[in-house]
Amino acid sequence: MQLILIRHGQTEWNASQKYQGHTDIPLDDTGRQQARRLAEHLLQLEKVEAVYASDLVRARETAEIIAQAFNLKPLIDPRLRELCFGKWEGLTFNQVYAIYRAEFEQWYNSLAEFCVPGGESFSDVANRSLEAIADIKQKHRGTVAAVTHGGVIKAVLSRIQSDLDLWQVNIMPASLTKIGFSNNSIAISYIGVVV
Repeated sequence: MQLILIRHGQTEWNASQKYQGHTDIPLDDTGRQQARRLAEHLLQLEKVEAVYASDLVRARETAEIIAQAFNLKPLIDPRLRELCFGKWEGLTFNQVYAIYRAEFEQWYNSLAEFCVPGGESFSDVANRSLEAIADIKQKHRGTVAAVTHGGVIKAVLSRIQSDLDLWQVNIMPASLTKIGFSNNSIAISYIGVVV
């Protein structure tokens, strides 16, 4: 199976550099345009047999546009939802650093295990996301698209390639990350490609 992990299109909070997490923010005009561009790109290059999505509106909207291009309906899986950023949600990156500096530095230095105050850890996100991917692998043999979030994609990548420096991996809105699963091997084709 080939899995294309897609980060949802841009939202107003992405543009403002705010932590979104579980806060349900819709796509902005740029995000909808990005989703249409993704759909056209995938339609030309891939034979997508299923489109999955997080239950958050920004992922669902992106998935609906992509799925429509393939005459499919998105399959919603809440396990693909973004990391819960707890009390950081709605704050900009700079605000979090200014208000919660000690906690931010802990998170930065122990990303996998540190639990954001009132939220969850990357390890929690990786566990639930990989459960979802295991279920997808059981149902499909071809190419599957899963519209999800930057934190989810990084968490999954961290389990596949443990030496990856997640602070150096840039998963922009509307970017593509492709992973191939065959027998007992996993291969990353590309990470964070923007079309």
